Amino acid sequence: MDLALDPQERRLAVARGLVPPVRIADRPLHWTVEERLAHHRCPGVGVAVMHQGAVDWVDGFGVREEGTDLPVGPDTVFMVASCSKPVTAMLVLQQVERGVLDLDVPMNQYLRRWQIPDNDFTATHPVTLRRALSHTAGLTVGGWGVVPRDGTPVPTWLELLEGRPPSKLGPVVVDRAYDGTDRYSGGGYLLAQMILEDQLGRPFADLADEMIFTPLGMTRTSFRPVPSAALLTDIASGHPGDGTVCAGGWMTSAEAGAGGLFSTPRDYARFLLGCRAAYQGEPGAILGHSIAQEAMTRHDRSAFGLGFRVLGEGASKRINHGGSNDGYQSETDLFLDSGDGGVVFTNAVPGIFLYREVMNAIAEVYDWQHFLLPPKHLKVLTPEELQRYVGNYRIVSGMEMPLLRVWTENGRLFNAIDGIRFGEQEAFCDTDGVLFNQTGPFETRPDFGPDGRVVGLTVREGDVIILRAERTDD
Repeated sequence: MDLALDPQERRLAVARGLVPPVRIADRPLHWTVEERLAHHRCPGVGVAVMHQGAVDWVDGFGVREEGTDLPVGPDTVFMVASCSKPVTAMLVLQQVERGVLDLDVPMNQYLRRWQIPDNDFTATHPVTLRRALSHTAGLTVGGWGVVPRDGTPVPTWLELLEGRPPSKLGPVVVDRAYDGTDRYSGGGYLLAQMILEDQLGRPFADLADEMIFTPLGMTRTSFRPVPSAALLTDIASGHPGDGTVCAGGWMTSAEAGAGGLFSTPRDYARFLLGCRAAYQGEPGAILGHSIAQEAMTRHDRSAFGLGFRVLGEGASKRINHGGSNDGYQSETDLFLDSGDGGVVFTNAVPGIFLYREVMNAIAEVYDWQHFLLPPKHLKVLTPEELQRYVGNYRIVSGMEMPLLRVWTENGRLFNAIDGIRFGEQEAFCDTDGVLFNQTGPFETRPDFGPDGRVVGLTVREGDVIILRAERTDD
């Protein structure tokens, strides 16, 4: 597209040009944002687009709550779930830079109210801030989710960490040997925010206001469990995706720094640009150049730096994070070289599909290199070939779920991982033998055994391995 067009024309092109997560060569598709909001049963979406290191445009589409005519505007507030984590990481890194904290000191030396249980695993590899922020500590509990505002009790931090009611999950512990790869843990980020409070003697939300939000002009962002009256005048309610509204509209997160941030696409774009300014070594940035470079570089074999996922290399290197809970889905990307990127916040669980279509539209309009997968050419599998894939696969790395199931139905291939939000998805095969579906830009490469059956599956996003699974007869 001709980027000489003005921002309003680029906004219209995005709104009219949503693109499937993976394009199929003989099925060229573009949708309007209104069509896809209806298709996915997602009431609303907020979008901010960055271009050449500045916010290019911000807008909202749809409504803040199903059954109302309250529009999503350019400054509507959303729960952003795990997009909270990069903000928490930046707060920690500021204190590392000031000499208050050290990334490689065991976290128990900083914690005052609770201690990570010692065991054989921690004796060999103590839990440090570096490992917690990069998800390489081996800590349990990916996340605790949100609590509806219907009288359901909200767990305290200690109840979450110890796995005591009303928490519904087990305690935060290290229960496997460190192997250099990531194991996503909201538990590590809850511990990081506790360290900030324990060491600085101030509430976590106040620290974020002073050290991140105010310097970056993020006036409609907060870690407080009950947002201010100003934010509540324009806040999106959460939706499970079945036509209903989450009890109480917006929801409460007990885990704060791991998943409790309220923000707008405009504000979050300012945060991303502030992080890029630090990475580029710009004067007055929220973080110094050296530690920002360290934060935005992959740690060991992890997909994460310190706070962000880091994807691509060179001019295609970008920082990324998504967020997912029972009422909201979000996705953020920023290319560190060009300063191009996007923030997409939705107010429904099916937004997990919508936000990729919106981000792909931004990528196409703004000509993001190495973002969209090339259009796939389909290979039609015979019934015999389809049967080679059918079976249960034990997930051995990348995800805390037991099985990936593959089956056929009416001559088509399907897959599912029970317990994640994607649900059952049709799988396609391209002419290179790579499997894909429409959940995201993921490619699955099969390994075949001597009998011709698939014995293993490796799922990648670009050059990052998302998960590995092995056939099981159990």
